[in-house]
Amino acid sequence: MYNYVMLIGRVCQDVEVLKGSNGVEYTKLTIACQRPFKNNETNQYDTDFVPVTMFDALCNIAEQRIHKGDMVALKGRVQSNPVELSSKAKINALSIICERIAVISQCIKSEKE
Repeated sequence: MYNYVMLIGRVCQDVEVLKGSNGVEYTKLTIACQRPFKNNETNQYDTDFVPVTMFDALCNIAEQRIHKGDMVALKGRVQSNPVELSSKAKINALSIICERIAVISQCIKSEKE
């Protein structure tokens, strides 16, 4: 089995480091990833907003170097978290645990695309 995710998108908010009850530092942010195809009904590109969590040294580095609007590439894994809704229904909320992240300074598109 293999749990591997790679995303490229824009950061939706500035990074803020938090400390969990167990003393572990973490940050939660959202990455906006535009789909590579247009929606047939709207003829627009839909965007997915993906929750991402980083831990320890990675979140401290991200706080210093990553800002709202930056385009980033990240590698990580999917994690499911059981959530009970107010209607007592249970669902699994998915999020990405980030293991590596890089700021992409510029995207260049070929004229032929």
